[in-house]
Amino acid sequence: MIKRIRQGDKALFGQLAEKYYDDVFRYCYYHTGSEQAACDCAQETFYHLMRFLDSYAERKRFKAYLFRIALNVCRDYHRKSGNRDISYEENAEAAEMASGVSQEGQVETRLLIQGALDGLPEVQREVIILFFYQGYRQREIARITGAPLSTVKTRLRAGIKGLRERLRESGLL
Repeated sequence: MIKRIRQGDKALFGQLAEKYYDDVFRYCYYHTGSEQAACDCAQETFYHLMRFLDSYAERKRFKAYLFRIALNVCRDYHRKSGNRDISYEENAEAAEMASGVSQEGQVETRLLIQGALDGLPEVQREVIILFFYQGYRQREIARITGAPLSTVKTRLRAGIKGLRERLRESGLL
């Protein structure tokens, strides 16, 4: 599909974006905590992909390449906004859309987990999101983040430990 897009079949780009949009959106949502910011970051990710698709070296790692772009877009978002506060209303709205029913307990749990994630250093948070929420293996995370595998393993262990501590403090564990 990438080859055909590069050869001028631009209509396929829409299919490519449609195939990966939900995964990229979820990834951006976990990074931003806001539906609107996640939407903006996902759109920006595909804009960058379209601009730089010619620089992609095909090695059957397209999804890792795409998530690397999304990671950089989310980092830029945080640098520009400087605001990581997540409103109760945004999380309530997201929970309602996901379940079809307003569930206050579910929203509070999500807020506690998001708060615990936000309390982690950025490099640990990225590894946790990619591993648990996106289902990547550690080797794939190393490719996405550009960090050595041993560093990814260390960040994952430290991130899990940090999450446990924060969730115990909040009474969730």
